[in-house]
Amino acid sequence: MDINIKRIIVKPRLPKVIWDFFMITLGAAFMALSYDLFLVPHKIVAGGAAGLALIFHYLFKLPVGTMIFVINIPLFVWGLREFGKKFGFRTIYAVFMTSVLTDFFQANWQLKAATQNTILASIYGAVLLGVGLGLAFRHQATTGGSDIVAQILAKHTDATPGMGIMMVDFFIIALAGLTFRQVDLALLGFTTLYISGRILDVILEGPSYNKAAYIISDHYELIRGEVVLGMDRGGTMWVGRGFYKGTERTILFCVVSRRELAQLREIVKALDPKAFMVVTDAKEVLGHGFTPWSKVESAGS
Repeated sequence: MDINIKRIIVKPRLPKVIWDFFMITLGAAFMALSYDLFLVPHKIVAGGAAGLALIFHYLFKLPVGTMIFVINIPLFVWGLREFGKKFGFRTIYAVFMTSVLTDFFQANWQLKAATQNTILASIYGAVLLGVGLGLAFRHQATTGGSDIVAQILAKHTDATPGMGIMMVDFFIIALAGLTFRQVDLALLGFTTLYISGRILDVILEGPSYNKAAYIISDHYELIRGEVVLGMDRGGTMWVGRGFYKGTERTILFCVVSRRELAQLREIVKALDPKAFMVVTDAKEVLGHGFTPWSKVESAGS
């Protein structure tokens, strides 16, 4: 069966691009301050490339920011080979700025630990880290590290991206506990990881990892094409009838991850500013592109 899908490349306006990169930079600054003021002085590892960088910092006296970037270089190459042009420049920029600002703040401001209380350092470090991650994700960037590995694992296995991130971060935090020979630091690392994840959820508007979107637009074919070809997401179309005039309208339905929601909003806004869009939490999404049915336990087991 022939599928005729049209696509118009949505190019964001220059002010929007500048604003996005400004917010990504601000997010990188929050993450850098989290490392310099709270996490690094107390040896608290919250997973990701930054967690490995902190381990190398204490083992070999290497700058944390520089190591974040060095660790991400092979991951960037791997991501480019796996995903090609879909692997975003914004992610590279976010990691670069986080690395530079982490070392810059430390070298020029001689930052010391903001508190001597390790538990408070874990909590407030997590808050700053979560805010920084949220700003980066909200403006269509990621922070490399475990995100890249998780996406690749999801591509080649039945693991979801969320599951992949949890596995990678768990390994790194456990490795830090073994390296520093302190179980308390590993436990605080898991606490920091959890709190930063919850802060990230709040900034991205909702606790659900996935979002369901209903879109009503006269330009539904253009939006459909951009979702399918630009975001590599599927969906469903059906015809409904309006309450007021009884006019038939095509309704688009699709489910996206929380990181893709901002991109979907920009697509709809650019192609039809008069579109009607409803976004809800999707507590559980089963099937291709999300949780595989093979991972779902049967009711009788």
